[in-house]
Amino acid sequence: MKLRSALVLSIVALVLSVAAPALAQDDEEGRYSIGIGGGMVQSSGSSDPYFTANLRSRIGYRTAGDERQGSVFGFVEPEVGYWTRDTNGIESKDTLLGVNLGGAVRLRSFEYFIAGGVGYHIINRDARASNLSVDDNSIGVNAQFGFDVRVSETVSLFGVGRFDLVQTDDNNAVSSSDKSPDDQQTKVYLGVRIHL
Repeated sequence: MKLRSALVLSIVALVLSVAAPALAQDDEEGRYSIGIGGGMVQSSGSSDPYFTANLRSRIGYRTAGDERQGSVFGFVEPEVGYWTRDTNGIESKDTLLGVNLGGAVRLRSFEYFIAGGVGYHIINRDARASNLSVDDNSIGVNAQFGFDVRVSETVSLFGVGRFDLVQTDDNNAVSSSDKSPDDQQTKVYLGVRIHL
């Protein structure tokens, strides 16, 4: 009986030691941020405008003002992205809904990060000549790196370079030369991030 109560007490102590810091957290300045950006995406040998928005939430906790130069923190970042292309009578659109996990290192007002994620790509191709539309909703993964430069306490500018691999189906119904046109996407974009 003493062994059982000792086991229960040790489990409770372990749970409380993990839960207590989470319960004691105050919302730190800059824990959440909203980013809006624009740039270019290259796929199928074509470069097209790319637009994105994300909500970054920091993982871990430090009290406001307690961050040191060189401190490392993690983040989770739901995102939405969109690009469209119109070539040779075929209009292609890709709407991305995804989430990224990453880590960042802060050096005074400069921060750099690496991340990776998974996303759901809603790809639609319309051939105007044949009045044919093909939907190819696919899962994709990405790897990215970037930087943030703080210009004030609440605003920073960011830049990102990333590579997306998307599982698209070969579909020659639209055009035999348009098979899996968007399975590799290279994206470069800049934006502004508002820290809440």
